[in-house]
Amino acid sequence: MFSRLVPYRFWVNLGIHLVLFAAGYFYCIVLLNGLMLDEMVLYTFGTTVGPLLAVRVLLFYYHDLFQGMWRYASFEDLTNIVRASIIGSLVFYLIGVIWGRFAVSEALYLLELFICIMLSGGIRYLVRNGREKYVAKRPASEVKRICLVGPIQATTPLLKEFLSDPEKLYLPMALIDPERSGNAHRIRISDVPVLSMVQAVNREKRFAGLHSLILCWPGASRRQMDKAVEALKVFQVPFKTIPPVEDILSEKVSISDIREVGIEDLLERPPVETDMEKIAEYLKGKTILVTGGGGSIGSEICRQVAGFNPGRLVVVERSENSLYDLQLEFKRFFPDAPFVGVISSINDAGGMKKIMADMAVDVVFHAAAYKHVPLMEDTPVESAYNNILGTWNVARAAVAAGAQRFVMISTDKAVNPTNVMGTTKRIAEMAVQGLSPKSGTRFMTVRFGNVLGSAGSVIPIFKKQIRSGGTVTVTHPEIERYFMTIPEAVQLVLQAGCMGVGGEIFVLDMGQPVKILKLAEKLITLSGKRPYEDVEINFTGLRPGEKMYEELFNSGEAHIDTDHPRIKAAVSERVDAAYIAAAIEEIGRIIARRDESALRGKFLELVPGYQCDFGTPCTLRKVQSSEFRVHSRPKMSGRTAGEFSVNELPPHPIRN
Repeated sequence: MFSRLVPYRFWVNLGIHLVLFAAGYFYCIVLLNGLMLDEMVLYTFGTTVGPLLAVRVLLFYYHDLFQGMWRYASFEDLTNIVRASIIGSLVFYLIGVIWGRFAVSEALYLLELFICIMLSGGIRYLVRNGREKYVAKRPASEVKRICLVGPIQATTPLLKEFLSDPEKLYLPMALIDPERSGNAHRIRISDVPVLSMVQAVNREKRFAGLHSLILCWPGASRRQMDKAVEALKVFQVPFKTIPPVEDILSEKVSISDIREVGIEDLLERPPVETDMEKIAEYLKGKTILVTGGGGSIGSEICRQVAGFNPGRLVVVERSENSLYDLQLEFKRFFPDAPFVGVISSINDAGGMKKIMADMAVDVVFHAAAYKHVPLMEDTPVESAYNNILGTWNVARAAVAAGAQRFVMISTDKAVNPTNVMGTTKRIAEMAVQGLSPKSGTRFMTVRFGNVLGSAGSVIPIFKKQIRSGGTVTVTHPEIERYFMTIPEAVQLVLQAGCMGVGGEIFVLDMGQPVKILKLAEKLITLSGKRPYEDVEINFTGLRPGEKMYEELFNSGEAHIDTDHPRIKAAVSERVDAAYIAAAIEEIGRIIARRDESALRGKFLELVPGYQCDFGTPCTLRKVQSSEFRVHSRPKMSGRTAGEFSVNELPPHPIRN
């Protein structure tokens, strides 16, 4: 029935208000004169009710009070009601002054004003309250009891949104303010108690049936968030977070768009700052090609590049499902992006040359690679085929097409590698460096560690193990890794791409390394369970080729500063172009006959740091120097990337 009246909402509201205005006015007259009304009183009512209704309707219409939906009535609506009522009473009084026949007593003016505000505001409150508490009420079993964690100024708007949400999926039980002192005097907002973290923990048993803790603290550092999670883990419920309140209030997202708190929300990360103008300078209007564009890093490169208005975005991917998913995403979120999806493989040298020549590629981001250490340890031929020969194919195709820049995505596992994957990536770095001096293409490499949430990374594996109720497996209690989020890694990749003059290896500042065991414990806590009690953690031992600690610079590399505080340049010995080309051709012949023993021998020849016994797990002692430093040679101290030439370095020691 109500839905049928929606098109006539204005006239329904107008009719109801007319009845309220007239009834309220008559009630005021009765209050002042009693029930025994004489003819004079009735005459006064009949004479003055018309002008009063006209004034009230005009003022309420001017303030848009006939268009609102009463179930969403707010303080702003009440403010408009008070303003319209006061102005209306003043106009009605002036009418009585000018035309005496419409004048009434001063008491009636004041009483009618009060009754008008009470009736106009009260009916809205009754409709909203009835809607929230009765009409839209869910069964108790479906309502999720929550606590909002954050400062009062941040949580109060969200509390009101939760309470007024017609879905009524969440019921706030308390506001937990991390900034309140432990024994602060308790207060209530919208009948919901406000507690400090100490008070909440002390009253933990009162929160029976609590579903989750919602972190609503947009200004908090990750350290503060981590501290709050640690203090409130006694509740043993999942931690979740919510979109920014301005997005909710502007209706960009819904109050129900609550997500799990990710480990990236808690890891302390230095902010990423990029020079948008410089990045736009080498991407805007250009033809950009991304290999491995369907992967975690490659797809994020595509998304961020799309924001710089490229002339064409060519995505090379051999997984049709990944490419199709990315294509659908671009149609939805980047409909104007000049997206060109190509099913191909970097192992197809002729195909890569034709694609780049036909598309007239200007910039190449080479993200395609095999990256799983244990798998590559078992299949060194396939690893070398993809990571070394594939990179060589893409790089030579870029040179043949006259590309301006070539950015290769590398890994910290290429530093002093003790496994097949890292060694193939190190040789790929050398191949790219060898091509740089003899071509018009600026070749550069960007090296960084693990990215949070990428396909196959440790975080999704831990989450799956926790959800399944099984045991979480960690290889070693002391193992450490560097971590970045995918978006911030790609931002720095794009920044590094505009900095290189050719031949550089840029190393991203990954912050401090993180113990994998701590990550596992934190993820278990965020899921509302207790490590070692609700979820066991087993140690399986290092896998073949796995390091205990990762590094960012090879032992023979110096580092120099760049214009960006979070990007360093790794400077190594100059690679002889002819030698590395011949070596890669030999690797190709070895791969063709699938000779693993000869291939590993070639690895050892090209990368002397590859010292593992074949088939034996490798470990590396922890470097005692700073995680983001090596000892620079004196002659390079204080130099920047722009002042350095690759050709100044001595040749590779292999040729000595």
